[in-house]
Amino acid sequence: MKIRYTKRFKKDIISLSVRQKYSVASALRVFATNPYYPALRNHKLSGKLKGTRAISAGYDLRIVYREERGHAVIVMLRVGTHRKVYVAK
Repeated sequence: MKIRYTKRFKKDIISLSVRQKYSVASALRVFATNPYYPALRNHKLSGKLKGTRAISAGYDLRIVYREERGHAVIVMLRVGTHRKVYVAK
């Protein structure tokens, strides 16, 4: 599995606190070895975000991504609080 990051994802991560960045890094390490590890709460999204999935990186921290070519390429789209990533413009 190859993981890519969008410019938006990189911009989002800059705005996180040090603690949140650590949580994101930890979640991504787990995701790389087991995308469906229960603590990640990996799930499909609907509505405007249909076709994407999200994982949890902490209490109110989400990572939104999409799969390309099955599971061969993962594109990380957004990272931030629940409200920020799900009410994204």
